[in-house]
Amino acid sequence: MPLKKSASAHKRGGLAGADSELLSEENLDEKIQEYIPVEIDSARGLVDFCNNIGNVLENSDDWEKRIKALKELRGLMFSGVDHFKEFKQSVNGLSRALEKCVKDLRSQVVREACLTVSAMSTEMKNSFGPLAEKLLHPLFSQLLINVKVMNVSAHICCRRIVSCTQYAKMIPIICDSVLKSKSAMCRRRCAEYIELIFQVWDVALINKNLTILESSIKSGINDADSETRTFSRQTFWLYHEYFTKNAENMMKTFDTSKQKMLRETKLGKSGSVSSTASTLKRGTKLAPGSSATLPKPPTISKSTPDLSQLGKYATSARTPRSTTKPRTGTTKSNVSSPTGDKMSTSDDRKQRRARSQTQRVGGVIKSKSTVLSPASSHRRGSHSSAGGGVKKSKSTVMREDRSSPVVRQKRSSSTEVVDRSRFGAPLSKPLQYGYGSPSL
Repeated sequence: MPLKKSASAHKRGGLAGADSELLSEENLDEKIQEYIPVEIDSARGLVDFCNNIGNVLENSDDWEKRIKALKELRGLMFSGVDHFKEFKQSVNGLSRALEKCVKDLRSQVVREACLTVSAMSTEMKNSFGPLAEKLLHPLFSQLLINVKVMNVSAHICCRRIVSCTQYAKMIPIICDSVLKSKSAMCRRRCAEYIELIFQVWDVALINKNLTILESSIKSGINDADSETRTFSRQTFWLYHEYFTKNAENMMKTFDTSKQKMLRETKLGKSGSVSSTASTLKRGTKLAPGSSATLPKPPTISKSTPDLSQLGKYATSARTPRSTTKPRTGTTKSNVSSPTGDKMSTSDDRKQRRARSQTQRVGGVIKSKSTVLSPASSHRRGSHSSAGGGVKKSKSTVMREDRSSPVVRQKRSSSTEVVDRSRFGAPLSKPLQYGYGSPSL
């Protein structure tokens, strides 16, 4: 029985619809509806239709005919012929033709092939599993192509297959790409598909391939690609919900840094730099230890200082030091010795030495520290008297009475007897000298 096609083809299903617009999750369902409707009345007509479509897709060199055939195949999914027993067998026979179209060199053909495969997975559900198993490898090869229309179309198609078709034999194919592929892009995409499996698939199907899934998660967390690690960490916590004990044992095998990243992924932490910047914009106080600029103290004018306006920055005023030096030979007005005597600038050093060496005790000049007997004083040095005063050598000290205690010198005395013979004429009274008196 000849096939019957609709008299008026869908306007969007013409050749003009084969543009290079990128596919996405949002526009995929809309693009799938761009097909050429077909009418099939019998199982025989279904088999003949599928054979003709396969022949065009495999052997035709005209890419426009291949695009038209793909749109007709997509229309077959919405024609209501899935109740025929021959439907699954006829569709599975198109695996070679679809595989060739997915690997086509023309981006428009690849895009239409991905749209058709997505439509078949959406409508056939798990029945599309055997055909999907054969198409995964060709689709993964397109993920490595630099043409954006081709690799994005292949990626969106793979996501739709994983979301709509739960077929256990697909899991080893996806996991092997994470474990063995040398392409970072392929590992990244397959890690994303594994996360999608844990989100939507039945736990019984996951449990059948649990060993290889665990290996893929662990390999993805240690992967060199950052996005692969991100997808694998997110998958780990989905895995933790179903297999808690196994996930905890896996956690122990990671080092401290990876465990920290896993916990941050669970908490959903984002970058702290942007959040800190936004907090600072709102005027929130900085934490202790963070960099902050303190208000500068008010500037002080040199001409009119006003300490009352400085607040906590004010300091006690100090009297400036005088930088004027006294003239040589003049006496300082307010400088006195420890005993209160006036001191000359020129005779300062000599008078200090004389005052420290001699002292008057009962009108007799004695040495500073040496105490000797009268007999030893005659051996050590001679003595002389003149004008009522007696002077002994520096090393001799008189002792008036042996029973009396030794009189030791003190530095507090300031009056001393001077030999009158040194000045020629007799004086009416002994001279007193100290600070400010003429030197001896």
